Parts: sequence; C-alpha cells; structure tokens
Amino acid sequence: MEPLSSSSDISSPHQSYWGEFSLKGIKIEVKTPKKDAFPGSPAGIPPYFWGKGLRNRFGKLIGRKPRQCPFPIHAGFSEVRSLIGNGTVADLKTLSIQARDFVAELFRDLENVSETSSLSEVKSLSSPESGPTLVQLRLSSDLERWKEAQHAVGNILPPKGTGLGQASDEVLRMFGAAGWPEALKPNNALFGCGIANMLMGAADAPTMFSNYVTDMAFYYEHGYNYVFPSLEALLQRGLADPQALRTPGGHERRNGVRVGKEYIQDKIALEKQHKTHLTNRSARLSRRTAQIIALSESSLLGMAAEVMARGFDPGAVMSDLVFSSPCADVVDVGCDLVNSEVMNSFLNVTDITDTGIVSEDVLRRVYDAYAATGARILTQRWHEPMARMCAGLYTWLIQNDRHMLLRRAILGWPKARKMPARPQCEADFDEVFDKQYRTTSVCRPLDPKYACNGEETCNHVRHFLDRSQEEPLLWELWRFLVIDPLEYVRGGQIDERRERDLIEGSRLRMAELYSRGLVLEIVWLIAHANHHAWQVNYLFEAAMFGSILDGGTLAGKLDRQEEASPG
Repeated sequence: MEPLSSSSDISSPHQSYWGEFSLKGIKIEVKTPKKDAFPGSPAGIPPYFWGKGLRNRFGKLIGRKPRQCPFPIHAGFSEVRSLIGNGTVADLKTLSIQARDFVAELFRDLENVSETSSLSEVKSLSSPESGPTLVQLRLSSDLERWKEAQHAVGNILPPKGTGLGQASDEVLRMFGAAGWPEALKPNNALFGCGIANMLMGAADAPTMFSNYVTDMAFYYEHGYNYVFPSLEALLQRGLADPQALRTPGGHERRNGVRVGKEYIQDKIALEKQHKTHLTNRSARLSRRTAQIIALSESSLLGMAAEVMARGFDPGAVMSDLVFSSPCADVVDVGCDLVNSEVMNSFLNVTDITDTGIVSEDVLRRVYDAYAATGARILTQRWHEPMARMCAGLYTWLIQNDRHMLLRRAILGWPKARKMPARPQCEADFDEVFDKQYRTTSVCRPLDPKYACNGEETCNHVRHFLDRSQEEPLLWELWRFLVIDPLEYVRGGQIDERRERDLIEGSRLRMAELYSRGLVLEIVWLIAHANHHAWQVNYLFEAAMFGSILDGGTLAGKLDRQEEASPG
C-alpha cells in the first residue's frame, strides 16, 4: 500500500479547483485486508486512488494515458453485451436515445387511451414487440382484502419522503463534509452517490469529490434542483473540472453524465405533464426494452462510462446498472402503483401486464427472478466498481430519509418467507426472463464458494469478521444492518424512535469505518447484507409487500419535491 502522502503531491493543483471545500476527510489511507478475508479470495482489485505514483504523473505531463490493469471479461451477460457494445459514451448515448424515444412514445400512447379503458382495449393497441403502451393494473382480490384489513387496524405506510434531511453533525464531521455545498449534505445524497463514490475510489481525492458533484444529476429526479438553486451551477462546475477531465475515464464520465441528465429531464417533464393520469398504470415492455430503459433509469451513466473507459467488462457493467433498478424498485411496488411512476421493474414484467393483476404469487415469482440476477454481483463481483454501487443500495434504502425500508419491512413481514432460499440461486437477466419479459423460472445454484449457509450471521460473515482488523466495529455494522433490523421487524410493533436509532447507528458506523480506511471491508459486508435481504432473510420481500400498504397520499402526484407554483 502506498503511503497517503503520495496522493497530496499530484492533487495540489487539483485541490485548488475545489479549494474552498475541505477534502481532508476523504483523503484516507485504505488498509489492506488480511489474506483470505473474503470468500473466493478475489484478485486484481485496483488501488483505491489509482492516479497515484510518479509514472502516472509523468505520463500526464507528456499526454500518455496511464497504463491500466487488465480486468476480467466475465462469462454470460449475452444480451446486455450485444446492447452495450464496447461501452463507449457513443454506445451509451445510442441506448439513452432509444430509452427517451420509448418513453416519449409511451406518454403519447397515454393520450390515446381514456381513463376508463379496459385492459383488453389497452392491450389491443400494442404489444411489447409492436410498441409501447400503458396497462391499467389492480391488486388481486386477496391482496386487496389484505390491504383493506391492514389499513383498518392502522397499518398504513406513510408517503415516500423527500430525502432532504441533512446528515447529522457527527456524520458530517467524520466525512469532513460540514463545509461542503448544501446539496451534498442530505443523507439521501451523502449515503447515496456520496458513499458510492467513496467506496469506489477515484484517481485522487479531489477527483472523487468532483465525481460526487457530477453524480448529483441523479437527484434531479428527486427535485433537488428546486430545493437547492445553486445545484445546476455546481454540477456544471464539476463537469468542467479540468484536472478530473484528464484522469482515466474522467472525460467519458462527464459526457456520460450529460447523456443521463437528458433522459432524466425529459422523463420528468413528461411525468409532470401527465401525472394526474398515471395512477395504477404501468409500461408494457419487452425484455430488450426493459434493459435499455433500466440502464437510463439508473441515472448513473457517468459512473458507468468511466468504469468502462478504465477497462472493466461492459457487459457486467450494464448488468449491474440494470440490476440497480429492481434493487430500488422492490421496496416501491405498492407505492408506484398509486403514484405517477410507470417504470417500476416489477410492475413492468409481462407476467403482470398480461393480466393487469398484481398477485402475491406473481410478485414472488418476479422477486425470485431479480434476486437471481443480483447474486453474482453481490457475492462474487462485489469488489468491482459498479457492483460496489449496487451493494450500497441496501444501505441507501435504509438511510436516505425517503424509502423507509425498515417501516416497509415491518408492515410486510407477515407475508415474507421465513426460511432462506435452498439453494441460493443465480442467473442472468436474459435467462430469468424470456424475450417477451415473462419469467422463466430458470436459474442455477450459486457457486458453493459464494453461497453462505443461510444463518442470520452466516459462515461467510463469521469467517470475515474473524479475519478482519476492526472486527468489533464491523460486527456493530452487521448488527445495525441485519441482526437488529430483523429483531425489530419480527417484533411487529412500529416504533419510530427505534427506527431512527437503527438508521443513524448504521450511518455512524459506516462513516467511522470509512474514516479508518476499511473500504473493502465495508463493501463486502454491505454487499453480503444486500444478498441476505434478497435470498436469506427476505427483508426485501417483506418491504415489497409492506409497500402495498401505501396510504395513497401521492396518488396523481409525483414522488419528489416539485417546483413551487408562481406567485
């Protein structure tokens, strides 16, 4: 491991670009884990600050691109590999334009369908092969009765939060972020794109900060540009960062952000125009279109563009971004039924759009399909950059003051499976769904090297903690992310204070572990917690069913901060 001081030499000019913000808290020295700490003993993990060293400094001076380590090309990912090509910004732009065109046609289709159209009338207009359409959905009679019974006894899910609560002073102190721009300090941002960048690393610390700034384009879909009027200028400053543009993949990253932002803003404008007509509607998609849409729905094209420019497998990168959609959508199934979101990856599956009925059995079938697509990401490829982002979605859904994962899970726990999957399964997207985007039930057992024994604190976690240098604090993080949440949801009694304590406890421990340089340890632990939530303790399934108890506050509205009305 190179000493921390080696990063300061090359970042001094760059630091001046962001000179008014302290970056001391993210100039960490990453510790090297003990040998064999992780299942499968992954090799070839690049340095955390990969722009360090005299050779790279000299190469920059003469305009030579830094030599890149070879990264593996993985088996599988056939369809996404054919879509993403070489993973250039041009490839991303082509797919983003296709997604934007599809969404535009989808909303035009809405204008041709009345509010009272029957399912057969809607379906007759188009099919997944012939073009987009919106299908009207409803809960099955069993789920509707359950929802009514739960609401009658007061088990009502509050509306999704705005995600604007600022991180605590203690968390900001640990990250050295107290003086950062206000838009970067909400828990939603700091434990979303912020922690994703901190766990992925960068050429150097100022570039990592700059990358976080550019990824704030993600939060336009949360209305941050209306809450923080200076956000657009800050974003443009990040996109123009001259030093970051010269780092490996830095130019591609910033052009990728521009491509992704266009999709986000186009979709926002269409949702705003049609929001009163979108309740209980979902887009009907083919498998190919679903993956193209999910790529842009991730809102992280810049991050992906940089990773692929650095030499990571484009097929795996696109697969990771596609998985990021169901990894967030799983907790929003019921909410997206009633608000203005028509691109929920669970509700778009043809098993549902063919009948228009959202039933318990079908939801479980779709759930298992998506769980399989995430297994290799979270257990085998967890250390790759975009897999690190996916791993962090579990903690983000807990910590972001928006999705209320713990509340959803306690409400839906009675319907969640109580035994771990036997066996734990994995498969690619184009295996679990056919071309028409119907589930196939195809999957295979996860490689025994990566499948755990399914206990609450499983054999892999125990081995990992035994081999880790900071075992007590890592154990506390596992407790706040897995053991204590399970104890809470099993208890069945809603306790807002308990939820707040669990959420803040997990934030504080992630921040402290990061400040100690235990980046790989954090990533592996949250990735395995994420895997447990899908296939071991089924917290995600519980949250999925809990979302059905949404109180309907956002029916006919957008689930984000909206622009204030003039006057």
